[in-house]
Amino acid sequence: MSVPGSTPSGGAPVPVRAGLAPLSPAELLAGAHARRVVLQEFRPLAESLEWELGQRYLQDRGSKAFLSDAEPVPFAVNNDGTLSASAAEVLFAALSAAERDGTLEPDVYVLELGIGVGLFARYFLDHFRALCEREGKDYYGRLCYVAADYSERMLLDAARRGTFAAHPGRYLLRVADAMKPEEALARCPVLGAEGRAAFRAVFLNYLLDCLPAAVLRRDEGGLKQLCVRTCLARGAGPGEVALGVEELRRLAGSAEARDRRELREVAALLVAEYDYRPADVAAIPHGELAVRQAQMAGQKQVVLNYGAIECLERVLGLVGEGGLVLVNDYGQTKAGEDDFAHQRYSGATFVGVNFPLLQAHFAGRAGLTWAKPDDEEGAGVYARLLGRRPAAGAVARFKERFGKGEREGREGPARAAREWVKQGRLEAALLAYQQALERQPGNWALMSEVAHFLTFALGDAAAGAEMARAGLARNEACSAELWNVLGDALYNLGRTQESLLCFRHALAVSPEDVRARYNLVFVHVRRGEHAAALAAVGEALAWDREGTYREDLLAKQREVLAAMDQGRQRQYRRTADRIIAPRPPAGWERPAQPGPAPGAGGAMGAASG
Repeated sequence: MSVPGSTPSGGAPVPVRAGLAPLSPAELLAGAHARRVVLQEFRPLAESLEWELGQRYLQDRGSKAFLSDAEPVPFAVNNDGTLSASAAEVLFAALSAAERDGTLEPDVYVLELGIGVGLFARYFLDHFRALCEREGKDYYGRLCYVAADYSERMLLDAARRGTFAAHPGRYLLRVADAMKPEEALARCPVLGAEGRAAFRAVFLNYLLDCLPAAVLRRDEGGLKQLCVRTCLARGAGPGEVALGVEELRRLAGSAEARDRRELREVAALLVAEYDYRPADVAAIPHGELAVRQAQMAGQKQVVLNYGAIECLERVLGLVGEGGLVLVNDYGQTKAGEDDFAHQRYSGATFVGVNFPLLQAHFAGRAGLTWAKPDDEEGAGVYARLLGRRPAAGAVARFKERFGKGEREGREGPARAAREWVKQGRLEAALLAYQQALERQPGNWALMSEVAHFLTFALGDAAAGAEMARAGLARNEACSAELWNVLGDALYNLGRTQESLLCFRHALAVSPEDVRARYNLVFVHVRRGEHAAALAAVGEALAWDREGTYREDLLAKQREVLAAMDQGRQRQYRRTADRIIAPRPPAGWERPAQPGPAPGAGGAMGAASG
């Protein structure tokens, strides 16, 4: 028990408030809250450090944000080839209609803003070329694909990996800001009759959720906006905050790019505090539109993707007559939903798209078409088509490819296979996976899943290895998991050296991949490389931040240590067995020993002599 002014165990002295009434529990908590180290006071979400550092994270990390970091940004859903094939068919339908109408230009330009790892573009070009060859059209030979991203490093990574190597002369790489794309694209040879850019199609995949947004709420106090205050995490010690609190505050208040990069390096020590603060609707871009939509839908809260609206307006200025904008993103699709879809992956921040709000802004405008699939129930990613009088055939193809019926036809067999696996119906799962690959023949992510099933569930490592190789033929540069699955299969086939190389390939793709390091432990143990195995265990434990592999790694560590102990014991025994007493030198006589008298007979006497 402590008395006023004493020092509780492990704590600082409790201050004595002489002559003052004791603080209430609420006041005590408020005081603790007020003692937080604040680096930036409340700002609207898109103006906060939380948002800005997330944008710089994507810009600076390039493709590592998707491939290498501890919690990478998901990318397979729009880069497995399925979305690319659908987009290629929609464009092909648009070009076919333009050719029939006599309005097809000699050179066809398309644009993708925010290419990420670049696989959507690569598979689009693959499928579009095959489609043109099959239909006997020369559209591919007239095509120029402008691959643009705000991150120069993202573009350099794609070039280094050879993402576009199979399509020489059919692409351009450009650094572009999605909020003002026309500035970077002005030098592209994409000019219409009036001297303005005239793209036939623009693709925006998981881009709009990266653009500035606001979250508004109506209550008894009027209109409020979601704001963010950035603080230093509680418990961050001097060793973690080497820069010091005052330097962190300086960096937070600086507009210099160098200071912002330095601040991003310690982003893990920053925490965001959210609160709704009074807002002036006139000061928020498209704020009146959002309030009006919320009132009509009876919503208390509305997500306002004003950056998405402004981006689409700019993009429409780059699209010619008959051109289209194809959007694929996550978010809300029904008016009246109050959900705020805010996501974080590593250092990046995203806000889901309010599609009804975009529709309210663009639909019904003269000369514009806003289209969505007739039924998108169950879709995790939502597609929209916006264009300047796009051909009816292109709109119909869009609705068909992105509608529920065709999506279920593509994805249904794989879902069924997973259910069969859960139930232990492996032969049924095998047939379902076969059907799934017939409907998605280029889906490398599905091939990885099937390779794992063949190797472990069916015990057919040879087939698993071949399936993994088929997936790597589609995507060897951006999938650590495919390399891991191939390594698993080869290890099970006894081809240890080859499996070692596969796991090293996985680490080359994703240096923070814990599974590859876990696999290396097994390889080193099989090869008798105990020191290397322990080193791999240590590295895997250090990278396994979520503890997914921790128990298995510690068990493997104990196994390796036990094997090392047994090895040392065997070595000790072998060493002991090599030590043999030397023979006495010639002429040396043994001292008299107790025993039978000289000349006594018997086996023992003879033996003693």
